[in-house]
Amino acid sequence: MNDFLTTSIADMRAHPSDIRTVALAGRLMPDTSVEPLLQVIQTVLGLGKAVIIEEKTAQHFNLTQYASVELRDIGMAADVMIAVGGDGTMLGVARRVAPYQIPLVGINQGHLGFITDIALQDAPSALREILHERQFDAEFRDLLHGEIIRNGEVIHSGTALNDVVVGRSGLEGMLELNVNVDGQFMYSQRADSLIIATPTGSTAYSLAANGPILHPQLAGITLAPVAPQSLSNRPIVLPNSCVIDIEIVSAKSAVVHFDVHSFAQAQSGDIVRIVQAPYQSIFWHPKSYNYFATLRQKLNWQLNPARPQ
Repeated sequence: MNDFLTTSIADMRAHPSDIRTVALAGRLMPDTSVEPLLQVIQTVLGLGKAVIIEEKTAQHFNLTQYASVELRDIGMAADVMIAVGGDGTMLGVARRVAPYQIPLVGINQGHLGFITDIALQDAPSALREILHERQFDAEFRDLLHGEIIRNGEVIHSGTALNDVVVGRSGLEGMLELNVNVDGQFMYSQRADSLIIATPTGSTAYSLAANGPILHPQLAGITLAPVAPQSLSNRPIVLPNSCVIDIEIVSAKSAVVHFDVHSFAQAQSGDIVRIVQAPYQSIFWHPKSYNYFATLRQKLNWQLNPARPQ
C-alpha cells in the first residue's frame, strides 16, 4: 500500500462521516470489576450507538447479551474502539488494531493513565462530546516494528507502541551490544538493557532510565541504556526514519520485550532490527485534553503559583 493511500485511509478513519458502531475492550484481570465497563456500555447505548464487545472481554465478564467479535475483526466491524482499563489495556488494544486504523478512546480504570486520558467519572460527558457531538481531536502516534534476525532469517517479530527493550536474561551479567544506525556504527554498549522508545513510550520505562520526554508529535526514537557501565553514557534521540540494528555480542542470552506484552529470547550473534511501523495508532481526545496538563498531573510537576491552574 503506497504512502498516499495509507494516509488517506488513516485520515478517513480519524474523521469518519458518521459514528454508528462502537467496540469496547476491558481490563482482563481477576480483580477487575465489570461495573465500569457496564457504565460505559450504557452510556454508549444511550447515545444511540450500536455496541460490540471484544471477544476475550465478553468471555471474561460473561457479557453474552451483547454481540462480540475477535480483536482482529474489529477494524471491519466498528467505527471507533473504547478501551476501559489502564495504560496496559490501551497498549494491548492499540498495538493490535493499529493496522486496521480504527480510532481509540481511552477511559482510565487503572492507576497512572498517561494514554487512557479520560477519567471514569468524566466518561459520560466526554463520550457525548466525542460520539454524539463529534467534537474531538484526532492524534496519530508512531509505533515500532522489531525483528530478531538469526543467520539471515527472521525468527521473531513484534510491534510496540511504547518501547522495545533488549535486556539481559535472568541474573546474568551485563549485556554487550553493538548498535548500528542506517548501516553506520554508533557505539558498543555494556548495560543491563537498552530501551528503544517511541515518543509515547518516552514517559514510560525510558523516563525511569533518565530518558528525555518527547512530545507525542515529534518524529523521534529514543535509545536509553539501563545501568550502563560507562557513567558518561546518555540517552540519544534519533530520527524515526532510521533503521536501528542491535547486535548481541556477549555470550550471555538476551530477552527482547515488545511493550512488555510479548517477548522472545535472543542469543549471541542475533540482530534486533527496529524500524518505524508502516502505520500509526489513532487516538481520539476530548477537546479539553491537554498533554501538558497530563504531564503536570502524572509527574507531580510543581506549578508556578503565579500561573493559572
